[in-house]
Amino acid sequence: MTWRGPVVLVLLLALGAGAGFGASWALGETAVGTGEAAPIVAEPTLPVDPKPDLLPDPDFPALAPGIELVEQRVGTGDFGLALERPAGWRFTTNSLTEWQWRPPDFQTFGYYMRVEQVISNRRSIAWTLDRRIDELVEDEQSVQIKSQGGGRLHYTYVTNNHLRHGFLTWLDLTGSDNAQVEIAVTGRAADVPGMSELIGRVAESMRLGRKDPGDDAP
Repeated sequence: MTWRGPVVLVLLLALGAGAGFGASWALGETAVGTGEAAPIVAEPTLPVDPKPDLLPDPDFPALAPGIELVEQRVGTGDFGLALERPAGWRFTTNSLTEWQWRPPDFQTFGYYMRVEQVISNRRSIAWTLDRRIDELVEDEQSVQIKSQGGGRLHYTYVTNNHLRHGFLTWLDLTGSDNAQVEIAVTGRAADVPGMSELIGRVAESMRLGRKDPGDDAP
């Protein structure tokens, strides 16, 4: 009969449309990512201190290695110290256990030396050095450790937009394995060779020694 042709055609079209929808649905499913949706977490960025603009160091002759040293005694009674310090430098008593020497023509951001008794801390030299690094990082700006070891530390920091170099060393004068004396020399980059040599010579000269009258004279 003639009606069978159109019916068959309609069935074929319906089947084709269904198959096409199923295929498109399957393809659509495979295109979707698997797993639960979650927000993307941004990676945190650590705060960075801005690099300070450095000002030029004051222009005067650098501390030279091999400067003349003379002996001086500081401290009180049996806790006195004998050491060799730069000849002609001005002497200042900061406290009963801390002393400082500056050249006679000292300028701001120049070089100077400091000695302090730290025997009351009763801590090893290694512990004292590590603790001082922590204090420097906490208290000073842009601290960088240049070298450390053997009870000695060389570091840089920035103060008032000037780059400063510091040398520190600790001494045990009685064999107790504790830091008893701290020596510090601070100055400019140009002074580094002289500061490194000076702190070594002063450390070698340090010993316990009763203070005599007049020993505070420069």
